[in-house]
Amino acid sequence: MNYETEKISENSMILLIDIADNKKQYLIPISLGKFSTKWGQIDLTELIGRNFGTLIESHLGRSYAAVRPTFYDKIMQGIKRRTQIVYPKDSGYIALWLGLRNGMKVFECGTGSGAMTSIIANSVAPDGVVITYERDEKFFELAKANIEKLGFSKNVKIFNRELDDGIDDAPYDAMFIDVREPWEYIAHIWSALGGGAPIAFVLPTTNQVSMLLESLKNSNKFIDIQVAETLLRFYKPVPARLRPDDRMLAHTTYMIMARKIFS
Repeated sequence: MNYETEKISENSMILLIDIADNKKQYLIPISLGKFSTKWGQIDLTELIGRNFGTLIESHLGRSYAAVRPTFYDKIMQGIKRRTQIVYPKDSGYIALWLGLRNGMKVFECGTGSGAMTSIIANSVAPDGVVITYERDEKFFELAKANIEKLGFSKNVKIFNRELDDGIDDAPYDAMFIDVREPWEYIAHIWSALGGGAPIAFVLPTTNQVSMLLESLKNSNKFIDIQVAETLLRFYKPVPARLRPDDRMLAHTTYMIMARKIFS
């Protein structure tokens, strides 16, 4: 990928950013042809052959920048959701804590919409693989479509099943678990996780966190157990009036991390 020489083509996906209001952003394919906003219609075909970053006007004179979308943009705007995703402020921390890198084999349970699955796949690609279980058939089909749309079909093996029958294809270099009662599966998880390997869970309530912590500690098979949350505050980018945004992306989930040991 070369930001200097690559041109926008009829197959390109672009992020349109409103010049007057940068918070208004639209992830759209050039193949759409025409795109309508509150401020008029935009002829996307005018961008073909132009550089990413080119400005274009709607028929009412509103200016937009056509930039190359990042993976963040694709995750936040480019996939369909039926479940709450793991937000980037959390998924980024989890990915770093798990030490995800090219070539790893990672297990996930609770695929949901496939957002976190794709983030893991992006980290272990091109040679790594994510094995993921989703018990709900509707979520399973949605996740498959989202994963394919994001281009990770070769790096993800998704199964419509639960953890009750154990975890196949072990051992794993790392695990990510997003299910309602993970403490019920600690034995399966421990058996399938590689020695000394890290695992991360996400849970929505403190009661669930407490039950998981009790299970992890009582098993005597995990160490370096941590509980965390991340808070993200944006600032208004106005030099003369720099101050926090009126709204803050605060608590979204509890993250629980641990490492496997042989007791």
